[in-house]
Amino acid sequence: MRDYKELLEQFEKPFQTLLHTLTTGISGATTAFHVLQRIQPKQPLHWKTFTETLCQLEPLLEGKEKNLCLKPLFYLLPAMVRRNLLSFLHLGNAVIPKDCLHYLIVQLRQNPHADLWTQKLLDILEQDVEGGLRHLKSVSQSEQSQQQLKSLCEKLVGISEECSDSEKRLGWYFSQQKNESSEGTEDKLLLTQNPKKRKNSLEDAFPLDDGEQNATKKIKLAQDISCLEPCVGTEKQDITTTSGSLESVEVVCPQAQSQLDIVEVEQKSPSSTQRSLDLPEYVKASVSSLRDLFGAESDKLETSEELSILNECDTSQLEKLCLLLQLSELPEHLLPLTCIKLISLSSDLSYSNAAVLARNLFLTRILSLTEPASRFLMAAITSFCKKYARPSCTALIGPILQNPDIGGIQVELICRLAEDCLKPEHLTMIFGHILSITWSEDLLSVVHTLLERKVEITPELFEQFVQKLSQHAGNFSKSMKYAKVVLAALTKYQNYVTSVHKNLLSCALDLHKTFLKKSMQAALKHIDT
Repeated sequence: MRDYKELLEQFEKPFQTLLHTLTTGISGATTAFHVLQRIQPKQPLHWKTFTETLCQLEPLLEGKEKNLCLKPLFYLLPAMVRRNLLSFLHLGNAVIPKDCLHYLIVQLRQNPHADLWTQKLLDILEQDVEGGLRHLKSVSQSEQSQQQLKSLCEKLVGISEECSDSEKRLGWYFSQQKNESSEGTEDKLLLTQNPKKRKNSLEDAFPLDDGEQNATKKIKLAQDISCLEPCVGTEKQDITTTSGSLESVEVVCPQAQSQLDIVEVEQKSPSSTQRSLDLPEYVKASVSSLRDLFGAESDKLETSEELSILNECDTSQLEKLCLLLQLSELPEHLLPLTCIKLISLSSDLSYSNAAVLARNLFLTRILSLTEPASRFLMAAITSFCKKYARPSCTALIGPILQNPDIGGIQVELICRLAEDCLKPEHLTMIFGHILSITWSEDLLSVVHTLLERKVEITPELFEQFVQKLSQHAGNFSKSMKYAKVVLAALTKYQNYVTSVHKNLLSCALDLHKTFLKKSMQAALKHIDT
């Protein structure tokens, strides 16, 4: 199996960034989609080249017997990346050429041994390509299910059984019934609209009072609905809106239950975050107050009671809660206040929960920076890193350094964090991490900053460092940054240099071509071993 970094190098730079973002866990697809929204207006994306690269045949050893076969490069990606990638393509299907998606689906379908996750996600992607209608038609169209759906729709909007009135409110449903046999186009309108238009359509159908325009509404129906018969045996009904046609209405009919437990309508969140996230009820109940709290421009710190829920969640639950709260989209001018509230909790966040919050609050923003970070962003990151330095190194600085598309802006931010708010033990963590990745010209600035702060290292780490300098000597033969790194190492870590190190560095410096070459050779010569 080829290394993931080696696979990434076959893609163009913007797609390397997107694919790297997909490795961030359960929120990888959503994070990548946010990154796409930021980079798409600024540079062209060649989707045809991207899908062709995913489908190019690569040798692969398959099965216990390690039989050699050829499969699309897609199947060489880690399982989590494959699933997040298909979910990302589903989220961004509106901006991706349909012929590219169709080509990808056809090629990936040729693998009969694809796991069920991949098969189902390909089904969803195929529905996107075909306009989302097959998904709707795949739902059981028996008279019983049709009657149940009709009765449910009437119950939701509080109307009688008069057809004329119900058509005004739920025209999308009745249009489908009338035009089903003719395959008309009128029933496609709501399904094929973009999210903003769908939102406007729903607002027209369900007008709000002035005071409710910006509120997230939750409608809970706990009463028995007599028109819904209990589901038995294999007739369990699961009426969901996975294609987003109804935004966030989710109705589940359990096997031995004749009542509709809960229907949530949330008009402001993306449809991907409105579906049931399997969170405890007390966590769901806190979403509205947390949104208000994070969105408030007040600097009051009496928030420990509301924010205590962040410590009560486990890592998986907190990831889902962050998606519901849309922390990655929080306005930048609110970030400093948000971090003040987080670091002022009466009980400190656990390591894992602090890492989740750091990733959701900052990672997408930093990866998509095209100009120096704003003072709001820097103030927020600095305050959070001072309080939760180790989680920030793991969940924030580490992934940024691993990003193959890291640029000078991201490097500058890391250098400022290293200078302003990280303690010696955390600098050692970053130094060890840098030794495990491929160096670039920009990354040398981070190395130099760490050496200038005289990062605490062991003889073993210094050994790896010298090997790294020797390994990249040819690549950085004309680099002033490389020369500054070598000079800093020779002046601040003389006691670590052995005769073996001197030989390696002497050979490396012979390849150098800047005016600092003689200075480096002189510094090396004066070290006694």
